[in-house]
Amino acid sequence: MKEYYLVDGYNVINNWQDFAGTRDTDLEHARDMLIDRVAEFSSFHGYNAVVVFDAMDAKGPEATEHIRGCTVIYTAEQETADSWIERETYQIARKGIKVFVVTSDKAEQDSVLGSGALRISAREFREIYYKTKKEIKEKIDKLPGSSGRRELGGRIDGDVASHLERLRRG
Repeated sequence: MKEYYLVDGYNVINNWQDFAGTRDTDLEHARDMLIDRVAEFSSFHGYNAVVVFDAMDAKGPEATEHIRGCTVIYTAEQETADSWIERETYQIARKGIKVFVVTSDKAEQDSVLGSGALRISAREFREIYYKTKKEIKEKIDKLPGSSGRRELGGRIDGDVASHLERLRRG
């Protein structure tokens, strides 16, 4: 079974300098940026990824979205991301599935460790993410016809390139 990464969304956003300017002016964009990064990371490695955000002052039930292969949870009214992650960690770990929890919250780390999960701080996850970005780039650069640049000519069939050239010349 696939391993799980449960990410405390606001904890990561508040701990990564990558989001420093964005989180204060456009929190929705900061969330989207994080989701994109988690989705890229989990897709490359084949993990199940869940990003959890506190509903904060929102009223109502829990909301779930599926974005680019990543599950995004907005907790129910009066529920913290920490409590959602702790409960879900326990449920997944009971099934014998490896769970990684990404948070820099010490109390949450202690709680999930007690449930059998592994913890990764926001800082450590940033390092892992950028290492993965480098691995992705290296794989792309090794593809046939790749010059290390993302040019169309290096990725299309020779016949297609000839046809496009004829069209260009009119």
